[in-house]
Amino acid sequence: MTTFSYGFFSRRSAVIAAVLAAWVLCLQCGCVATKYKLAKKNTLPVQLVDIAFPPSPPLQVRLASLISYGGPGSWKREALWDEYVVTLENRGERPLIIDSATLVDPEGMPYGAGSDPWALERQSRKLEQQYKDHGQAFLRAAGPGVLMVGVGAATISAAGGGAMFIAPAVAGAAVVAVVALPVYYASVLMINHHNKHAVMTEFMRRRLALPLTLAPGETRAGSLFFPMVRSPASLALRWSNEAGAATATLPLEFLHDLHVPAAPAPALPRGNRGGANIGATGDAPR
Repeated sequence: MTTFSYGFFSRRSAVIAAVLAAWVLCLQCGCVATKYKLAKKNTLPVQLVDIAFPPSPPLQVRLASLISYGGPGSWKREALWDEYVVTLENRGERPLIIDSATLVDPEGMPYGAGSDPWALERQSRKLEQQYKDHGQAFLRAAGPGVLMVGVGAATISAAGGGAMFIAPAVAGAAVVAVVALPVYYASVLMINHHNKHAVMTEFMRRRLALPLTLAPGETRAGSLFFPMVRSPASLALRWSNEAGAATATLPLEFLHDLHVPAAPAPALPRGNRGGANIGATGDAPR
């Protein structure tokens, strides 16, 4: 029979306690990288927009939803991209290929759909700085003036199942322990690595990878990810089949205020501040 000393169990328990303490501490102290955190549990469900693209037979495209920074349907805490959820239907008798998707800004600059969340975030930060350098106010969130015409709320997902994240905070936990720094930082690295992998997994699960072939009668739903473009003008999907090629384009006038802060309220005339009605004599009413 193999025997284990009391000291062995004590050392083993101490190591386990240190690791758990480090885990909880780093969660509480916010050392988990923000860019890898999931959305908060009280995030509103995604809003169903359900806007049809102008006809481009045999392809029928609908914009199902738009998920923007911190808005309804957000699944990442600080997602520096815009997620356009679309449905694609091939109503023809031949296969067709969705070759590419392009978001166009008001100046006609095209932006292709992204395939890497971290590259998209770098591109969005660069755009944000460019807007500010040109004196254009920029808001990461959708903006209070965005008109989302839809039929209500619905939970939209490109596919079944979701990525599992490690919670970034543990409410009410109390830890009284002396934790070795190497264990502490190892825990931080482990959590960040796990959450980063989970973000990538969910991103790829939702993304419509292009080019994409649709069989006759087939319908697909999924997300097109773009950098955070201020006041986008249109969303275009180029497709082709044996008969030729065409582009399905949706004008985005209803997103004119996307990433645009609300204009400040106009200042009242000096004599009317505070709501006082100044008379002809300049005396305030009693």
